[in-house]
Amino acid sequence: MSDSPSSRKRKRSREQRGDGKTLDKETSEKHSSVLQKFRSISNTINTPDASDASNSLQYSRSEENGQRQKQETDLPKPAGLVPLPQRPQVKKDVISTIPEWIAEPEYVKPTFQVPFNRLGLSERMIKSLASMGFDKAFAVQASVIGILSGETSDISPDGTPPVLVNAATGSGKTLAYGIPIVEALAQRVVPQLRALVIVPTRPLIQQVRGVLESLAKGTSLRVFALRSERPFAEEQATLQAFLPDILVATPGRLVDHIRSTQGFTLQHLRYLVIDEADRLLNQSFQDWADVLMESLHAKSAPTYDSLVATRWSYNLQKLVFSATLTRDAGKWASLKIKQPRIIILGDKSKSVSVEDKDFSVPFTLSEYMIAVSDAQVKPLILHNLLLQESISGHCIIFTRSNEAAARLTALLRILQETSAAEGIKPYKIGLVTGEVETSLRKRTLKEFAEDKIDLIICTDIIARGMDIESLQHVINYDIPISDRDYVHRVGRTARAGRPGSAWSLVLRPEAKWFKATMKKIRRSKQQRIINRDVSVWDGQEELYGNALNILEQQVKGLQ
Repeated sequence: MSDSPSSRKRKRSREQRGDGKTLDKETSEKHSSVLQKFRSISNTINTPDASDASNSLQYSRSEENGQRQKQETDLPKPAGLVPLPQRPQVKKDVISTIPEWIAEPEYVKPTFQVPFNRLGLSERMIKSLASMGFDKAFAVQASVIGILSGETSDISPDGTPPVLVNAATGSGKTLAYGIPIVEALAQRVVPQLRALVIVPTRPLIQQVRGVLESLAKGTSLRVFALRSERPFAEEQATLQAFLPDILVATPGRLVDHIRSTQGFTLQHLRYLVIDEADRLLNQSFQDWADVLMESLHAKSAPTYDSLVATRWSYNLQKLVFSATLTRDAGKWASLKIKQPRIIILGDKSKSVSVEDKDFSVPFTLSEYMIAVSDAQVKPLILHNLLLQESISGHCIIFTRSNEAAARLTALLRILQETSAAEGIKPYKIGLVTGEVETSLRKRTLKEFAEDKIDLIICTDIIARGMDIESLQHVINYDIPISDRDYVHRVGRTARAGRPGSAWSLVLRPEAKWFKATMKKIRRSKQQRIINRDVSVWDGQEELYGNALNILEQQVKGLQ
C-alpha cells in the first residue's frame, strides 16, 4: 500500500532536518567521509613537521594576500573628490593680438648724446654742423643716423623697413633726417627728385628748408620749397627749369603739382619724410596720402632697362616723425607702412603701456601748475605770475579762442600801463590769432624772434611749426583740450637740449581732468609737475577793477 500524500510530506520534512532515523544511506556515507578528512588533518597538525607545514601555509596565505593587495593597487582608484588623471600639460605659445613691432618699440634715453665725428659722417658734414653750432648729436639724431648709415648705399631688391620716430617737439628731428639724406645724396651726378619732405604748415616749410640748405653747403644739391602764396604757374615753370634734389612741401600744394605739372615725377624718390605726422594723417588735404602713394607706385611702360633698374635700385625709405606718434596700425595704411621700426625717446619704465598713442615732453622742461579759485581774477593771477617769476620776455601765452586772446591782450596792456606808473618796467605784447592778417602775424613773430616784442598772446595757430631759440616760457592761460595739444604747446620751449618752463593756470573744476591727463604723458624720472602759488596782493582789487572799466569803455568805443 503506497504512502499517502501527507505521510510522504512528513517524511520529506524529516529528511531535510536531518533528525530521526530516516537518513538514507547516501547521506550517511557523505557525513562519514567529511568526518574522516577532519581526523586526518588533525593528526597531521600534531606531527613533528607541523610547524613547517604551518609556516608554509602562512607563507602561502601571505603571498596570496600580497598578490591580492598588488592587484588592488594596480586597479584604478575611485574618483570621488580626487582629481581624475590628466594628460601632461604642454605649454603653447600665446599669439598676441598686438604686433611685435607695436608692443616692443625701441626706447632711447632722451639725455643720450654722442659727438658727430663718431657717427661716420663726412668731414664736410661735420664742418657744416660746427658752423651751425652743433658738435654733438642728440638722442633722436644719433638713433636715426645710426639706423640709416648702413642703408644709404644699399642697392638691393629687398625693401628697407620704415622708421617711425616718437620724439618731443624741439628734440632735433629736422637734423635727424636731414643729415643722412644730404650725406646719401651729396655725390649724386644727375639731378633728380630723390627726397621729399612733407610738413603741415607754411612756417615749418621755411624752417625745414633753411636747415637742409645749411646742411647741403659745399655740395651741388638743390633744395626747393613749394609755397602756396606763390602763383602756381610761376612755381610750375620754376620746377621744370630748376629740377630739385630735395623738395619740401605741404600736402595740398604737392597734390596740385602731382596732378597738374608736366614732367613732375616721384619715380626716382629714395626718401619720403612725413614730419608732424599725427597732424597730417588727421587731415585729408585733397586725399593727399592716396594721391602720393599712387604716384610713388605708378608703373610706366616696361622695357628691358627699366625692368633691371626697377629690380636693382635704391629702395624707398619712409621716415615718419611726430611728438605725438600714434601706434594705431590702421592709420598707417594710407601710407602703406608695414612692419616699421618704432623709435621712442623716453624712459621705458615711464611708458604709457601700449596704447594708440605715445606722448612725451622735452626732458629739459620744467612744468608748473597754478591753481586758480576764481575765474574772474584769472587775468590778474597771470599778471602777478609774470611779475613774481620775473617773466619779462621770451614768453608765449596760449588761450582757447581768438576772442579770449584779443581780450586778454587788451587787459594786460592796461594793467601794464598802470604798473608802469608804479615804477615797474612794462613789456611789449603781440597778438597772433587766426583773425589777425597774415602779414601782421609774420611781422609780429619776426619782431618776437628779434626781441622787439616780449610776450605773444595767441591761440593754437602757432602751437606747431615755430622754432625760436630764445623762447624760455610757455603759459597755458587756458588749459589745452587734450594731452596732444599740451605736448605741442609746451614743445615750443626747452628745444634742442635748452631749458624751458611751462606754466598752466588751472581752475578748480578743471583740476581733476588736468591732473589725470598729465599722467598720460611720458616724462623722465626726474620730471614732475610742481604746484606753485600766485596770490593777489593788497590793493590790487581796486587796480584790477579800474582796468576792467577801461577795457569796457574800449570795447564800447569799438562797437
